[in-house]
Amino acid sequence: IMAFMHTKNKSPRSKRDFVIDIKYIWKQILPEKDEKGRVDDTLIPYPVRHLSSKQDRSTETKRKDRMFYDEFEKLIVYFAMHPMIQAYLAFALESLARPQEIFFLRISDFQFFKDYAKVYMSSHGKEGLGLLQCIDSFPSIIKWYNKHPNKNNPDAFFFLNLGNKNTLSQMTPDNMNRKLKKACKELGITKLTCYSLKRNGITFRRLRGESDMEVQHAARWTS
Repeated sequence: IMAFMHTKNKSPRSKRDFVIDIKYIWKQILPEKDEKGRVDDTLIPYPVRHLSSKQDRSTETKRKDRMFYDEFEKLIVYFAMHPMIQAYLAFALESLARPQEIFFLRISDFQFFKDYAKVYMSSHGKEGLGLLQCIDSFPSIIKWYNKHPNKNNPDAFFFLNLGNKNTLSQMTPDNMNRKLKKACKELGITKLTCYSLKRNGITFRRLRGESDMEVQHAARWTS
């Protein structure tokens, strides 16, 4: 397994995280014990103790998910018949929220006003609870809300994986990534993922002159 993780198609970060994870898992299933036979959580099991999570930084390569704004506009046009996906793209780019945070939003988390919305991060927020910005993305968000098949149910997920059977289940990052991959391939643009929208959203904000503090506030970072 370790040999496979050191093949060329794995990024340095993936290798580092794998070592950290395998040490943690080993501590759970085959922990070290003290002289009285009690589990010692402070010790890493001997078979994996020698593994180092440090990686050669010279092997790192630049991400290839940099997007230009005209490419983003092409994506919006591509999904013209899918208002839910348009709403997600616009909101993810503006709010700088993580995919998992967005897909756990429910109808009750949205409070609509004339030309903006207050979006409450009520659960699954990595930086805790808070508000997500929805001003530029408001037209797309309200368009999808008006077409939402279950908008009168405050507990319904805002972003749905309608699928072929219209199951009204929660949208997932994996499902959305497949849709983005197909769209990018057909449009001949940069390969994007849900998380790419967050990174590119930060880049667009910096390019239009926003300060570090403004970006930090929008992304709800502590530093």
